[in-house]
Amino acid sequence: MRKLLLLLCALPTIAIAQDSQAFTRDKEFYVRGNTAVIGNNILSKNTEKPFNDLEKVNDEFKMKYVDIDNDASTWSSSSAYLNLKKDVKIVYAGLHWSGTYNGERSGKRMKDGKVYHKMLDERAHDIQEVLLKLPNGTYQRVRGSLVYDGENATNVSVKSRAPYACVADVTEQMQAFVDGEVTVANVSATQGEIIGGSSAGWLLYVVYEDDSEPLQYITTFNGLEFVNKKAVEIDFGNFQSSENGELETAVTIGALEGDGNLGRDEISIFDPQTKIFVTLDNEVRASSNFFNSTITINDKRFTKRVPSSLNTLGFDLAKIKIPTAQNKIIANSTGGVKMKFKTRSDRFFLFFTAFQTTISERYYNEKRVGSPTAETATVAPVKEPVVPKPKKVIVNQKVAIAVPDVTVNEEKKYEPPAVVNKDLAALLEKPSITIEGIAPGYYIITNAFSNISNAERWMKTLQQKDLQPQMFYRPDNELFYVFTEAGKDAASMYDKLKVIKQIPGLEKTWMLKTNLN
Repeated sequence: MRKLLLLLCALPTIAIAQDSQAFTRDKEFYVRGNTAVIGNNILSKNTEKPFNDLEKVNDEFKMKYVDIDNDASTWSSSSAYLNLKKDVKIVYAGLHWSGTYNGERSGKRMKDGKVYHKMLDERAHDIQEVLLKLPNGTYQRVRGSLVYDGENATNVSVKSRAPYACVADVTEQMQAFVDGEVTVANVSATQGEIIGGSSAGWLLYVVYEDDSEPLQYITTFNGLEFVNKKAVEIDFGNFQSSENGELETAVTIGALEGDGNLGRDEISIFDPQTKIFVTLDNEVRASSNFFNSTITINDKRFTKRVPSSLNTLGFDLAKIKIPTAQNKIIANSTGGVKMKFKTRSDRFFLFFTAFQTTISERYYNEKRVGSPTAETATVAPVKEPVVPKPKKVIVNQKVAIAVPDVTVNEEKKYEPPAVVNKDLAALLEKPSITIEGIAPGYYIITNAFSNISNAERWMKTLQQKDLQPQMFYRPDNELFYVFTEAGKDAASMYDKLKVIKQIPGLEKTWMLKTNLN
């Protein structure tokens, strides 16, 4: 009998947030074996040709469906090659797909020097259904469980992109196939141009048993988190690492919207000794630009796919080994690992992550007691969360202006603070300006522009000064405002304003009081 132990994982009740879906553990395995992952993007500049310009990003093009199969019944398709040894046994295969889909088509317009994005066609397809073709086979219909759909999000940046994520257990279909081309078709996404650029793709995550491999703990997590100003942390645990020898540890990640030439995004692992997070990188992914529109396995680009674009234009798939030096953080005989995902410039959507590490023989045997055997074990199905449908709000405005999201601290109800500074007192006495579409608070404004391109260039200048600029549009005067901080605590914002004004070139920064009537 092969040495395999699969632990059924009871899914907790999932609390649904409109603007994201927190990551929750999906599957857990204790197995003598390993994992494999393949995948590909389904939006690109060209329908069939690979795209290899590493300096371009997806919002520079009118994105098109990739469609390689010459099949009139599919609107999108791409493939990748799974290459496992013939004597291994697949014990789990999870198919994941994700995309930005605020409508079937979207366009960009210029008017008076400003950029507008407009949805041209509503969604045309069922996001939960795709087609799967295995080596030498025909397409099979696969219906997945919905992890998250951002169509009804309240956050402007999320809703304007409407990202979604789905997952399906395809273990049964994969049992007879360990080597060959896997094609996934009819993954849906927005064609054309949306704010930030449209992106989409799929991945197949496979757990297999192999007597030549070490004992491993493997766990997968599903969710969809908008990684922007606030970092996302995931705790991996419930294992006992190997008591002897060097650990072998790896993480697998799927994400949307990472750009090759926009840096300052990273993943890191927590070091319990120093109490700090240590960033990860490899030969293809820099520690300061981890999500860079590539598909990589360990420290190499994975090119055995069609099309084999070096630049996947907003779709990231990575399996990365924890390097030996950093792997010491996962000390022998420990039972938990914490990882952080964050960005200071290139926002992205994280939709899948998995973790694996070698475990001790003793711990493996302990877990086998009272657990199902390899022959009878089954994987608990993914429960589809019930997403409450919010009331529809009809707005008489078909054109969406390209306005990034605005993050304001909403912890406290607004109350005018006690003030002793005369300048701050004068500011508080001024009437609050009403600006539709942004949260109430005090905004530290560094500049305002009539042209969005000038505003974006100014934001890059601020980033070089190690600031984190954001932008909103004010319809009454038709200006784009670039700000660095926002909050409801006037005194705290005023203190930050004084610090900003000391930076060369920012002496004229001011504070704007909005929506506080």
